[in-house]
Amino acid sequence: MKEKICFFVHTEYHLLLSLHTLLTMYSDTNRYEVEFILKRTSKSPRLKLDLDFAHLPCKYRFLDFDLNLNTLLASKEKERLQEVLELKFSEFNFFQEQDPVTLIIINHYKKRGTRINLFQDGLKPYIAHSMSFSPSLWINNIKQNLWIRKNGYPVSNWFSFINSKMYGFLKEIDQLYLTFPATYINWKKLPILPLTLHYTPDFVEVLKKVFKWEDSILKERSRVIFFMNQPMHDDGSFEVNVLEQLQLSYPDSKIYIKNHPITSQTKLNTYKKLRNVEIINSKIPAELFISQLEDSIVLSVCSTSMFIDNSSCKFYYIFAVKEQNNIKRLEKYSVINPSEHVITAKSVEEIKF
Repeated sequence: MKEKICFFVHTEYHLLLSLHTLLTMYSDTNRYEVEFILKRTSKSPRLKLDLDFAHLPCKYRFLDFDLNLNTLLASKEKERLQEVLELKFSEFNFFQEQDPVTLIIINHYKKRGTRINLFQDGLKPYIAHSMSFSPSLWINNIKQNLWIRKNGYPVSNWFSFINSKMYGFLKEIDQLYLTFPATYINWKKLPILPLTLHYTPDFVEVLKKVFKWEDSILKERSRVIFFMNQPMHDDGSFEVNVLEQLQLSYPDSKIYIKNHPITSQTKLNTYKKLRNVEIINSKIPAELFISQLEDSIVLSVCSTSMFIDNSSCKFYYIFAVKEQNNIKRLEKYSVINPSEHVITAKSVEEIKF
């Protein structure tokens, strides 16, 4: 009997990790039956691309509805959720612990003997222990549990708010999947499986097909400066200062800014001060762009999209650069660099081809 595997996806990054895991672990259709459930909302641009799964050994479905903790689910939304709850899986893989719909699903599946795996999402696994106490996180966790109860679903742990700032805090989790297990502080002593991501030809080809890549999206690929912005709730002036200095050092190099889907208009307006810069607004994951580069500089404040190495390029985090660094969010926790191929630059002068 085949094992039925589910990936519950919220973002393009989640989808990328799911695709890699499908190829490396679950591609044998004689042993596994894989389904992707892609959760979308009208309030977010996430997963709104025209995706192509036709060539993959998996099923997929979209779970579309908006979520508001101040209102109850509509009957149609409950019907969609019930369709998911009636599915049977031997393994359920998810990425976000703070999503109430996910909590309803994993609580339901856990009671039926499904193995629950938490997959990495962002830097949280590596910085959670350094985050300060957050009253808003506690309040939101309590509100989520109350909302779940009001909608008629059971709450598995009314005291989950106590450890909600930590990674892997939900009691239903059986295993963690991480790209850098050695860097994670395993405070719950959970089993950890490594996510070993590489840009293999097969993986890149799958990404191109799924996200309908066209070569015209990235015209220049050699000796470019490829920067990925992030929603850090700043005005962008720090990033512009770094990029302006790199322009002076490498005037012949094209600068690409890969725009995060929820970047503010204020930050986008700040980028207009730069010369010879192209802003890429595509929702295709940055990892696919990076796979196409050679002899280039790849940098960000601390984006996890740089966790896959392209050995022909140089990778830099700039969160430790002090000059004009006005990103207040970086004061709330200690950012670490868990990778070996990404250099943590402390000055712009360190960033070189």
